[in-house]
Amino acid sequence: MTTETERLDYLIKVLAGNNAKSFAEKAQIRPDSLSRARKGINRPSTYFERILAAFPQVQREWLYHGTGEPLLQDKERSEMLKRMASLEKEVRRLAMAVEELVKCQKSASDQ
Repeated sequence: MTTETERLDYLIKVLAGNNAKSFAEKAQIRPDSLSRARKGINRPSTYFERILAAFPQVQREWLYHGTGEPLLQDKERSEMLKRMASLEKEVRRLAMAVEELVKCQKSASDQ
């Protein structure tokens, strides 16, 4: 079983070519905070949700508990990315619909 710190180090190595600064930027973690987590000063799990958001190929169960595989398989990852793209498209569509409703409501209240 690996520790949280070992799992964090593995992800930095695999996903950012061992470039902790690049990894931190993508995960929206301050580099000094990431450094403290790697040294065991801060708990790495504090940043796990940010890591999962920035790197959707990381398996949640592995990150939190060290069980299973670290990364999604290519097919799983591809399907998940397609689903995310579909959801983003739906969010944009709904945002446009809300804008249109707000315009209609404003127009009706101006009359």
